[in-house]
Amino acid sequence: MKLTGNRADKYCAAPPQASLGALLFGPDRGLVTQRSKQICAKFVPDLNDAFSVTVLTADDLSSDPARLSDEMAAMSLLGDARLIRLRLDHEKQGAAIGKLIAQFDADPARCAAKLVIEAGDMTPRSAVRKAFEAAANFAALPCYQASGRVLENLIKDQLAAIGEHGIAINNEALSHWAPLLEGDRVLAINEIEKLALYKGYGAQPETRITLEDINKLAAGGQAGSIDEIIQSAFNGQRQLCDDAFSRAMSGKLHPAVILRSVQRHLTRLHEALCAMDHGKSASEAMRSLRPPVFSMQQSNFERQLRLWSRPALSRILDESLTAERRLKTAGSPDIALTGRLLGAIATIAARR
Repeated sequence: MKLTGNRADKYCAAPPQASLGALLFGPDRGLVTQRSKQICAKFVPDLNDAFSVTVLTADDLSSDPARLSDEMAAMSLLGDARLIRLRLDHEKQGAAIGKLIAQFDADPARCAAKLVIEAGDMTPRSAVRKAFEAAANFAALPCYQASGRVLENLIKDQLAAIGEHGIAINNEALSHWAPLLEGDRVLAINEIEKLALYKGYGAQPETRITLEDINKLAAGGQAGSIDEIIQSAFNGQRQLCDDAFSRAMSGKLHPAVILRSVQRHLTRLHEALCAMDHGKSASEAMRSLRPPVFSMQQSNFERQLRLWSRPALSRILDESLTAERRLKTAGSPDIALTGRLLGAIATIAARR
């Protein structure tokens, strides 16, 4: 069955006991991840329990096509609930997965485990998507990017629920900020949380976010300087990166905003490289990203796809997460930590 809107939200909050699993797919990968975690937590009490949770990838099924069927039919030794989490980066086994879903849907008693699949955007022709949408005991939840009025309402609702008094936002600030948050629901919520922290979590009545607040802290509020920092770092242009970072710090741009932008760029490069590994050209991989790469940045982005490998990006992402944890420690040298990470990125890129 296909669930959208309020029906999808209700399923995530309380999946029916008879449900055998769900497919989360769509261009908003942040929402896919968020909903997957929410549903999985309802299916099993401990997502870190290796006896209850089996994590598979699309490549696992390519090397062992019978693996998913065996896992779904296998009974728990202790009689506990079992969960299979499948990260579907490609659909080489899509037809087989679709056939398997139809078989278990027709005979639910054979299914001994719940199944949750996380995927990217899928066309209506996708065998996996069609199987979930046609099933009575499995759910398909499309995860589309929030934009326009939907995103503005999300911002206002999230802010209004914060703290004792809630936080208001000026119309000018709202209309300027909402387009900067399009593309990833989780990123949007994180940015709302960050700005709420800056405004004291609404501890004082009539707290209001202004356009000046957005320009100081919001991701993309200083888009020009952030883009210059990111592009020069990942191109291996150390001096340009250092100069751009210094100007940003002089302009009072918060280092955490830059760090988040680095992480987002890392994720987008990694996603494009995955698409290229599965047969797409660099230009096709860029066009598949949501939001798409801006036309003025495409030549830089394509160059970076040649410079960087997935393992190298993964190592830098680990370093960025370490830096983020340290930034959250009171009294941490946030400018030095962020500058050191940017310098490392530029140095690695220059050597490649």
